[in-house]
Amino acid sequence: MNELILQTPDGALDHWGRPGSGLPPLRYAVGVLHSRWRLAAIVAALVFAAVAGLAMLMPHNYYAQVLLIIHSIDDNPAEPANEQAALPPDTSAIDTEVEVLRSPALAEAVVRNLKLYKDPEFGSAPGSALTDATMRTAAAAVEARSSIRRIGLTYAVQVGFSARSMDMAKRVANGLVQAYLARKLQEKLTAVTQANHDLNATLGNLRQQALDAEARVERYKAQNNLLGSDATASTETELATLDQQVSEARADAASKQARVAAALAAAQSNSVDGTEFGTNFGSNTIGVLRQKEADVSASLSQLETEFRSDYPPVKKTEAELQNIRAEIQAETHRIVSSLRADARAAREKEDSLVASRASTQQRLAANTRARVGLLTLQQAADTTQKIYQTYLTRASKVAVARSLQRVDATVESKAIVTGGSILANPRVVYGLALVLALLAGLGAILISESWSRKIRSGSDVARDMRLPLAGVLPDIGALSRAIDPASNIANQSMTAFAESLRSLRAFLVLSVPAGRSKIIAVTSAVPGEGKTLVSACLARTLASAGSNVALLDCDPRNASASKFFEKPEFGLADVVNRSVPLERALIFDSKSGVWFLRSSTTDCKLGEQFGIDRIDGVLRALSERFDHVIIDTSPLLGFADARILASKADSVLFVVRWNDTSAPTVHAATEILRVSGAHVAGAVLNKVDVKQQARFGFADGSDYYHHYGSAYAQTL
Repeated sequence: MNELILQTPDGALDHWGRPGSGLPPLRYAVGVLHSRWRLAAIVAALVFAAVAGLAMLMPHNYYAQVLLIIHSIDDNPAEPANEQAALPPDTSAIDTEVEVLRSPALAEAVVRNLKLYKDPEFGSAPGSALTDATMRTAAAAVEARSSIRRIGLTYAVQVGFSARSMDMAKRVANGLVQAYLARKLQEKLTAVTQANHDLNATLGNLRQQALDAEARVERYKAQNNLLGSDATASTETELATLDQQVSEARADAASKQARVAAALAAAQSNSVDGTEFGTNFGSNTIGVLRQKEADVSASLSQLETEFRSDYPPVKKTEAELQNIRAEIQAETHRIVSSLRADARAAREKEDSLVASRASTQQRLAANTRARVGLLTLQQAADTTQKIYQTYLTRASKVAVARSLQRVDATVESKAIVTGGSILANPRVVYGLALVLALLAGLGAILISESWSRKIRSGSDVARDMRLPLAGVLPDIGALSRAIDPASNIANQSMTAFAESLRSLRAFLVLSVPAGRSKIIAVTSAVPGEGKTLVSACLARTLASAGSNVALLDCDPRNASASKFFEKPEFGLADVVNRSVPLERALIFDSKSGVWFLRSSTTDCKLGEQFGIDRIDGVLRALSERFDHVIIDTSPLLGFADARILASKADSVLFVVRWNDTSAPTVHAATEILRVSGAHVAGAVLNKVDVKQQARFGFADGSDYYHHYGSAYAQTL
């Protein structure tokens, strides 16, 4: 086995540009954060929820405060300025409203609305029913914890409440204000209701008159089937369309009638050539019969010059000529009949369109006449409606003016917690929880990276696998399942994926010792790392360079290589068991230029298929015939046949899925190869996210793709 060990002193940089100890470069650290952000996000969310939840569950004393602005009559913006009286500030009115806020009736309304009589915090047992005793107890607690005061001589009133929880303090403080506003609103609604009651009779009559006038308009529309403006425009458009269709139908009918006349004239004239007749009227049969008639007539003329008229061949030819002329007559009659049927259908279509146009014209004319009578009714309805609206507006103004004689109020700011411990402030709690969550997320990334480090770069390959980096293959995503990349790289040779395969071929040619690149086994530690795709594409790349290449699918449990080639009739097991010769089992794929031998096609024991004696003969025969033999093996971990084939190959390419396979996993797989005595040429980083690798690079030179983005003009 080929082992590449990089020795670096502490604090020094190794060959790959990564520090031997201490913190990794910033770019590599950002790449690790980007690859493990989901774990960090989950841990951070859990820590954030836990810290915030514990902080919120801790008992605190909270004080919530609402700022209420009470407007005097002269400050009411709803009343026009020219109608207001210049009244001095009414201090007594503001003090009166403050006392209303402190009243027991308002406290009882809050207890009833928020059901505080069930809360032990207000002196009642949990789940208590509403009684006079529980109401008095809860209302007294609300009054005792309330703080209502006027700010100087202004119209601003502070309404505060203290409770054990922030939510309860805010609820009761907001509840006091909402109960006060609801009481004032009820007073205003009562006044408006009384004002409207005085005008109900007049408004009712006017409303009924407007409804009756509108009903008369609607009945007139229904009786006369009047169309709306949109429907009228649609009818006019339909009429224009019908005019155009009638013109087209008349032209079509005239054209078809002319064809009938032309056909009759041509049929009665013997001077018209049959081919011309068939071309003009859609039948080549007459032309054929005319040609046949001419041929038979010529034969008859020759026979009559040589024989008498009673000679049998002469009579037979005359009869044949008569039959041909009868067929010509029948075909001519059929064509004329068809043209007459087309002309008759065209006339019927014209008559139908003319009738539809007449019906549409009548409907449009009737609608126009009926609109003359509608105009008078609509004007009367509009007048009645305008009178009703005018009176209704005046009545509304009167009702509003009467309601504005009361003191109004607005909430300047809803309940805000202004007192309590530092943890009572949600911003502090959330900030602390956010900091701890970020630290926990970073810690989770560090622990995860130390526990299960991923293979991401050439330095990881050198350190954890002790192997040279043979190649870096970019991820082609879902395209590998939708198309055949092994064949497609021949048509799109200027892609980054094709260039990476040519680099892998150059590694095998230049870096692997002579005689070590004949039989190449491609394997991986676990399934799903893309070794089959690498095998197929490497075989195609070698074949495109002029080499004679054979690809063996030696993964009987998951014969994925077969999806890139035609399914052969026989497989490797048939060749190993000597039931089918090797030449018959091999198939040549013309698209990729690769010879392919699939895995077993029948049930067989894996020990027999990859037995030491039997498989050696097959590999020997393949190596003598081909320049390169690529073996797609099973994964190393868990399957014994992979290590057997790896030991028999000249070189082994170890495929590792980028940023997915852990270092312990690849270490265990490389140890199996070492014990098996396999010669590992190098490791291939597969399914590399080119954008992420270009953005972060993971601290080595394997992120070169983004430097040549403009050179890769094609995409796979």
